[in-house]
Amino acid sequence: MFTLVRVLPVAALALGATLVPNGARAEDALPAAVLPADAHVHGRTPLPRQVAAVPSADRTPIAFECAGSGPELLIVHGGTGDRTRWTPMFPYLEREFTVCAMDRRAHGQSGDGPAYALDREIEDVLAVVASRAHPVAVVGHSFGGVLAYEAALRTTKIRALVLYEPPLRVEPHEAVLKQIDELVAKGDRTAATEMFMREVVGVSPEELAAMRARPSWQGLSASVGTSVRQHRALAAYRWDAERAKRLQTPGLLLFGERTASPELKGSAQALQDTVPNLRRVELRGQEHNAMDTGREQLARAIVDFMRDAR
Repeated sequence: MFTLVRVLPVAALALGATLVPNGARAEDALPAAVLPADAHVHGRTPLPRQVAAVPSADRTPIAFECAGSGPELLIVHGGTGDRTRWTPMFPYLEREFTVCAMDRRAHGQSGDGPAYALDREIEDVLAVVASRAHPVAVVGHSFGGVLAYEAALRTTKIRALVLYEPPLRVEPHEAVLKQIDELVAKGDRTAATEMFMREVVGVSPEELAAMRARPSWQGLSASVGTSVRQHRALAAYRWDAERAKRLQTPGLLLFGERTASPELKGSAQALQDTVPNLRRVELRGQEHNAMDTGREQLARAIVDFMRDAR
């Protein structure tokens, strides 16, 4: 079911951004957008959505979707999927914030550049943040958490930071990545996604089975081909503890009670040991995917933190 919403340049739209119709690439912007009608939360009617795009530093168009009013909140999704993994969170957040979710490059409606690097992805986050009229709080999940963390070190316009299990220190997993590459080349994206989630992300067998049954699985499988280049860039990334100590942005570190990955646990501990003004909240009964399995609990943690950070 779709609702046609006329998109106008009001506060929720980025400064100088291009309007993008839902389902189109950011290069093909039109003056109106066809937006999905989401399910109601606690009987509340979802607010109108807006989809726009801004050029990154290398001119790659980066799409994002916004709803609500109030302080700015930008969500950066993880390694697979796109912004639609997080837009079901909008009804839980849009009464408190102008909440936006971006498509990372090569995901969703965003474009891609000729040469991939972690810095290009960080520049994408900075471009969306810079386009907003007011300072922005950024929520980064998994790989998106690494981007959000790095962006906060490079701009003063990020006023608060929420990091959900960012993999800041990882092993190369090169043998696994080669197998994933081969599976993608053969067209077996389901097996490739399963291998990535199991061997690289470290989700449990139970959570992996549940992920396969969710509507978001199709989007995860569609984008798994980009996971190899992303993880290789992440493995080459060198997290700097001394640099982390200089981060003054108020931060919230979210970690699932049932998350077992040694890499995610080690990254979280490294942040706790170094970053000032960082609060940790454990998500009860959750692993790496509370935006699918614990939306109300996740939203409450974000809202409570943001109220204190204002």
